Amino acid sequence: MGIFSRKPKQDTPLPDTDAAHQAAAKVAPPSQNPDQQLVDNTLVQDALTVWVGNKSAQTMFEVVRQCATGSLLLDITNSTFADPTKGFQPGDSIAISHQIDNAGKKVLLAFTSQDRLNVYRSVSIGSDAQPISLSQPATAVIKQAIKDYEGIVIDASSLESCLAYDHEIFQALTEDPAVNEALKTAIVTRRPTAEILAAAEAAPVVWIGTREQLNEAGEVTHVYVPPANRADGSTLSAAFTSPAEVWAWGPDLKVRPTGFANVARAALLDGHTGVVLNLLGPSATIPAEDLRKFS
Repeated sequence: MGIFSRKPKQDTPLPDTDAAHQAAAKVAPPSQNPDQQLVDNTLVQDALTVWVGNKSAQTMFEVVRQCATGSLLLDITNSTFADPTKGFQPGDSIAISHQIDNAGKKVLLAFTSQDRLNVYRSVSIGSDAQPISLSQPATAVIKQAIKDYEGIVIDASSLESCLAYDHEIFQALTEDPAVNEALKTAIVTRRPTAEILAAAEAAPVVWIGTREQLNEAGEVTHVYVPPANRADGSTLSAAFTSPAEVWAWGPDLKVRPTGFANVARAALLDGHTGVVLNLLGPSATIPAEDLRKFS
Protein backbone atom coordinates (compact mmCIF):
# COMPACT_ATOMS: atom_id res chain seq x y z
CA MET A 1 0.00 0.00 0.00
CA GLY A 2 3.02 2.27 0.18
CA ILE A 3 2.59 4.00 3.52
CA PHE A 4 6.00 4.49 5.12
CA SER A 5 7.45 2.29 2.39
CA ARG A 6 9.87 4.88 1.09
CA LYS A 7 12.99 5.54 3.10
CA PRO A 8 15.54 8.28 2.25
CA LYS A 9 18.75 6.83 0.87
CA GLN A 10 22.06 7.59 2.53
CA ASP A 11 22.82 10.12 -0.20
CA THR A 12 19.59 12.09 0.35
CA PRO A 13 20.40 15.83 0.06
CA LEU A 14 21.08 17.58 3.34
CA PRO A 15 18.03 19.30 4.80
CA ASP A 16 17.09 22.88 4.10
CA THR A 17 15.22 24.91 6.70
CA ASP A 18 12.07 26.99 6.87
CA ALA A 19 11.88 30.22 8.85
CA ALA A 20 8.72 30.57 10.89
CA HIS A 21 8.82 34.29 11.71
CA GLN A 22 7.26 35.43 14.95
CA ALA A 23 6.23 31.88 15.87
CA ALA A 24 3.93 31.61 18.84
CA ALA A 25 5.99 28.94 20.60
CA LYS A 26 8.61 29.81 23.20
CA VAL A 27 11.97 28.26 22.47
CA ALA A 28 14.73 28.01 25.03
CA PRO A 29 18.36 27.08 24.35
CA PRO A 30 19.47 23.53 25.20
CA SER A 31 20.59 24.40 28.71
CA GLN A 32 17.17 25.90 29.49
CA ASN A 33 14.88 23.57 27.57
CA PRO A 34 14.02 20.56 29.75
CA ASP A 35 11.37 19.42 27.24
CA GLN A 36 14.18 18.17 24.99
CA GLN A 37 15.20 15.51 27.48
CA LEU A 38 11.64 14.69 28.55
CA VAL A 39 10.57 13.55 25.10
CA ASP A 40 11.18 9.84 24.59
CA ASN A 41 8.29 8.58 22.50
CA THR A 42 8.61 4.86 23.13
CA LEU A 43 5.23 4.09 21.55
CA VAL A 44 6.45 5.33 18.18
CA GLN A 45 9.92 3.83 18.69
CA ASP A 46 8.45 0.39 19.38
CA ALA A 47 6.25 0.69 16.30
CA LEU A 48 9.28 1.66 14.19
CA THR A 49 11.09 -1.46 15.40
CA VAL A 50 8.18 -3.65 14.35
CA TRP A 51 7.94 -1.86 11.00
CA VAL A 52 11.59 -2.23 10.06
CA GLY A 53 11.56 -5.91 11.00
CA ASN A 54 8.51 -6.74 8.89
CA LYS A 55 7.49 -4.09 6.40
CA SER A 56 3.83 -4.60 5.60
CA ALA A 57 0.64 -2.58 5.41
CA GLN A 58 -0.22 -3.64 8.93
CA THR A 59 3.07 -2.52 10.49
CA MET A 60 2.94 0.72 8.51
CA PHE A 61 -0.32 1.61 10.19
CA GLU A 62 1.18 0.47 13.48
CA VAL A 63 3.63 3.38 13.20
CA VAL A 64 1.21 6.07 12.15
CA ARG A 65 -1.43 5.22 14.74
CA GLN A 66 1.02 5.90 17.55
CA CYS A 67 1.56 9.46 16.31
CA ALA A 68 -1.89 10.42 17.61
CA THR A 69 -0.65 11.05 21.16
CA GLY A 70 2.52 12.06 22.97
CA SER A 71 5.21 14.41 21.67
CA LEU A 72 7.81 14.63 18.92
CA LEU A 73 10.85 16.87 18.51
CA LEU A 74 11.52 19.25 15.63
CA ASP A 75 15.09 20.20 14.71
CA ILE A 76 15.46 23.99 15.03
CA THR A 77 19.26 24.11 15.31
CA ASN A 78 19.56 26.63 12.46
CA SER A 79 17.20 29.13 14.08
CA THR A 80 18.22 32.74 14.63
CA PHE A 81 18.28 34.03 18.22
CA ALA A 82 19.33 37.57 19.10
CA ASP A 83 20.15 36.33 22.59
CA PRO A 84 20.19 32.53 22.97
CA THR A 85 20.22 32.86 26.77
CA LYS A 86 16.73 34.41 26.67
CA GLY A 87 15.11 31.97 24.30
CA PHE A 88 12.72 33.09 21.56
CA GLN A 89 12.01 36.84 21.35
CA PRO A 90 10.33 39.19 18.85
CA GLY A 91 12.54 39.48 15.78
CA ASP A 92 13.97 35.98 16.12
CA SER A 93 13.00 33.24 13.68
CA ILE A 94 12.58 29.50 14.03
CA ALA A 95 14.13 27.43 11.24
CA ILE A 96 12.56 23.98 11.10
CA SER A 97 14.64 21.33 9.35
CA HIS A 98 13.23 19.37 6.44
CA GLN A 99 14.50 17.18 3.60
CA ILE A 100 13.94 16.95 -0.11
CA ASP A 101 13.42 13.24 -0.67
CA ASN A 102 14.36 11.11 -3.66
CA ALA A 103 11.01 11.88 -5.28
CA GLY A 104 11.65 15.62 -5.02
CA LYS A 105 9.11 16.08 -2.23
CA LYS A 106 9.65 18.39 0.71
CA VAL A 107 9.18 16.43 3.94
CA LEU A 108 9.30 17.54 7.56
CA LEU A 109 11.80 15.95 9.96
CA ALA A 110 10.64 14.80 13.40
CA PHE A 111 12.35 12.79 16.11
CA THR A 112 11.19 10.57 18.94
CA SER A 113 13.98 11.62 21.33
CA GLN A 114 16.82 14.09 21.68
CA ASP A 115 19.32 11.24 21.35
CA ARG A 116 17.95 10.32 17.92
CA LEU A 117 18.09 13.95 16.82
CA ASN A 118 21.69 14.14 18.04
CA VAL A 119 22.59 11.09 15.92
CA TYR A 120 20.95 12.66 12.86
CA ARG A 121 22.88 15.93 13.23
CA SER A 122 26.14 14.07 13.80
CA VAL A 123 25.75 11.52 10.97
CA SER A 124 23.93 13.50 8.28
CA ILE A 125 25.15 17.01 8.99
CA GLY A 126 28.57 16.11 10.36
CA SER A 127 28.18 18.63 13.16
CA ASP A 128 29.36 18.20 16.73
CA ALA A 129 27.40 21.24 17.89
CA GLN A 130 24.62 20.61 20.39
CA PRO A 131 21.36 20.40 18.40
CA ILE A 132 18.43 22.54 19.46
CA SER A 133 15.00 20.94 19.44
CA LEU A 134 11.43 22.08 19.89
CA SER A 135 9.01 19.74 21.65
CA GLN A 136 5.54 19.70 20.14
CA PRO A 137 2.46 17.47 20.45
CA ALA A 138 2.83 14.67 17.91
CA THR A 139 -0.57 15.53 16.46
CA ALA A 140 0.54 19.11 15.83
CA VAL A 141 3.69 17.88 14.07
CA ILE A 142 1.67 15.48 11.94
CA LYS A 143 -0.80 18.22 11.04
CA GLN A 144 2.08 20.50 10.05
CA ALA A 145 3.45 17.73 7.83
CA ILE A 146 0.07 17.63 6.06
CA LYS A 147 -0.47 21.38 5.82
CA ASP A 148 2.96 22.86 5.13
CA TYR A 149 4.93 19.92 3.71
CA GLU A 150 4.42 16.89 1.55
CA GLY A 151 5.01 14.38 4.30
CA ILE A 152 7.21 13.52 7.25
CA VAL A 153 10.32 11.50 8.08
CA ILE A 154 10.40 10.16 11.62
CA ASP A 155 13.87 9.58 13.11
CA ALA A 156 15.90 10.39 10.00
CA SER A 157 19.31 8.64 9.82
CA SER A 158 18.05 5.88 12.11
CA LEU A 159 17.86 2.35 10.73
CA GLU A 160 14.24 2.47 11.80
CA SER A 161 13.30 5.74 10.10
CA CYS A 162 10.04 5.97 8.20
CA LEU A 163 8.69 8.29 5.54
CA ALA A 164 4.98 9.04 5.13
CA TYR A 165 3.51 11.33 2.50
CA ASP A 166 0.75 13.82 3.25
CA HIS A 167 -2.04 11.94 1.48
CA GLU A 168 -1.08 8.76 3.35
CA ILE A 169 -1.19 10.51 6.72
CA PHE A 170 -4.56 11.99 5.78
CA GLN A 171 -5.85 8.49 5.02
CA ALA A 172 -4.61 7.11 8.33
CA LEU A 173 -5.35 9.97 10.75
CA THR A 174 -7.82 12.12 8.76
CA GLU A 175 -7.39 15.84 8.09
CA ASP A 176 -7.39 16.45 11.86
CA PRO A 177 -4.89 14.07 13.52
CA ALA A 178 -5.88 15.47 16.93
CA VAL A 179 -9.58 14.63 16.58
CA ASN A 180 -9.29 11.86 19.20
CA GLU A 181 -6.08 12.87 20.94
CA ALA A 182 -7.86 13.16 24.30
CA LEU A 183 -9.36 9.67 24.04
CA LYS A 184 -6.17 8.07 22.71
CA THR A 185 -4.13 9.71 25.49
CA ALA A 186 -6.57 8.56 28.16
CA ILE A 187 -6.22 5.00 26.87
CA VAL A 188 -2.42 5.14 26.62
CA THR A 189 -2.01 6.62 30.09
CA ARG A 190 -4.42 4.04 31.52
CA ARG A 191 -6.87 6.47 33.06
CA PRO A 192 -9.75 5.06 35.14
CA THR A 193 -12.55 3.43 33.16
CA ALA A 194 -14.97 6.25 34.02
CA GLU A 195 -12.62 8.84 32.50
CA ILE A 196 -12.06 6.78 29.37
CA LEU A 197 -15.80 6.28 28.97
CA ALA A 198 -16.39 10.03 29.33
CA ALA A 199 -13.70 10.74 26.71
CA ALA A 200 -15.23 8.16 24.36
CA GLU A 201 -18.69 9.64 24.81
CA ALA A 202 -17.30 13.12 24.07
CA ALA A 203 -15.34 11.99 21.02
CA PRO A 204 -16.69 13.52 17.78
CA VAL A 205 -16.23 10.19 16.02
CA VAL A 206 -14.82 6.71 16.47
CA TRP A 207 -14.21 4.11 13.79
CA ILE A 208 -15.20 0.50 13.33
CA GLY A 209 -13.85 -2.12 10.94
CA THR A 210 -16.23 -3.98 8.64
CA ARG A 211 -16.17 -6.76 6.07
CA GLU A 212 -18.55 -6.85 3.13
CA GLN A 213 -20.25 -9.86 1.61
CA LEU A 214 -20.80 -9.61 -2.14
CA ASN A 215 -23.11 -11.47 -4.50
CA GLU A 216 -22.13 -12.78 -7.93
CA ALA A 217 -22.77 -9.39 -9.45
CA GLY A 218 -20.31 -7.78 -7.05
CA GLU A 219 -23.03 -6.01 -5.07
CA VAL A 220 -22.80 -5.66 -1.31
CA THR A 221 -25.41 -7.90 0.31
CA HIS A 222 -24.23 -7.87 3.90
CA VAL A 223 -21.91 -5.79 6.07
CA TYR A 224 -20.27 -7.66 8.95
CA VAL A 225 -18.54 -6.07 11.93
CA PRO A 226 -15.98 -8.57 13.29
CA PRO A 227 -15.88 -8.68 17.09
CA ALA A 228 -12.90 -9.22 19.36
CA ASN A 229 -12.80 -12.67 20.93
CA ARG A 230 -11.05 -13.23 24.23
CA ALA A 231 -9.21 -16.37 25.26
CA ASP A 232 -11.85 -17.00 27.94
CA GLY A 233 -14.55 -17.23 25.28
CA SER A 234 -16.09 -13.81 25.87
CA THR A 235 -16.73 -11.43 23.00
CA LEU A 236 -16.35 -7.65 22.80
CA SER A 237 -17.31 -5.04 20.25
CA ALA A 238 -14.30 -3.18 18.88
CA ALA A 239 -14.00 0.58 18.35
CA PHE A 240 -10.97 2.60 17.30
CA THR A 241 -9.68 6.16 17.68
CA SER A 242 -8.47 6.46 14.06
CA PRO A 243 -8.59 4.61 10.74
CA ALA A 244 -4.93 3.69 11.33
CA GLU A 245 -5.95 1.82 14.48
CA VAL A 246 -8.42 -0.25 12.47
CA TRP A 247 -5.94 -1.12 9.73
CA ALA A 248 -3.21 -1.96 12.23
CA TRP A 249 -5.57 -4.66 13.51
CA GLY A 250 -7.00 -5.78 10.18
CA PRO A 251 -5.48 -4.35 6.97
CA ASP A 252 -8.27 -5.91 4.91
CA LEU A 253 -11.09 -4.18 6.81
CA LYS A 254 -13.24 -1.36 5.52
CA VAL A 255 -13.25 1.63 7.84
CA ARG A 256 -16.51 3.29 8.85
CA PRO A 257 -16.96 6.34 11.10
CA THR A 258 -19.65 6.26 13.76
CA GLY A 259 -20.44 7.52 17.25
CA PHE A 260 -19.38 5.71 20.40
CA ALA A 261 -23.00 5.52 21.55
CA ASN A 262 -23.81 3.47 18.43
CA VAL A 263 -21.01 1.02 19.23
CA ALA A 264 -22.19 0.76 22.85
CA ARG A 265 -25.79 0.05 21.81
CA ALA A 266 -24.66 -2.56 19.29
CA ALA A 267 -22.53 -4.27 21.95
CA LEU A 268 -25.52 -4.51 24.28
CA LEU A 269 -27.85 -5.74 21.54
CA ASP A 270 -25.36 -8.41 20.50
CA GLY A 271 -24.88 -9.58 24.08
CA HIS A 272 -21.18 -8.70 24.11
CA THR A 273 -19.34 -8.35 27.40
CA GLY A 274 -18.29 -4.81 26.57
CA VAL A 275 -16.38 -2.59 24.14
CA VAL A 276 -12.63 -2.68 23.61
CA LEU A 277 -10.98 0.49 22.34
CA ASN A 278 -7.88 0.21 20.12
CA LEU A 279 -7.62 -3.55 20.11
CA LEU A 280 -3.88 -3.88 19.41
CA GLY A 281 -2.95 -1.81 22.43
CA PRO A 282 -2.51 0.13 24.42
CA SER A 283 -6.20 -0.66 24.75
CA ALA A 284 -9.04 -0.13 27.19
CA THR A 285 -12.09 -2.26 27.89
CA ILE A 286 -15.41 -0.79 28.97
CA PRO A 287 -17.62 -3.52 30.47
CA ALA A 288 -21.25 -3.93 29.43
CA GLU A 289 -22.60 -2.73 32.79
CA ASP A 290 -21.00 0.68 32.17
CA LEU A 291 -22.71 0.92 28.79
CA ARG A 292 -26.31 0.57 30.01
CA LYS A 293 -27.00 4.29 29.79
CA PHE A 294 -26.66 4.06 26.01
CA SER A 295 -29.39 1.41 25.68
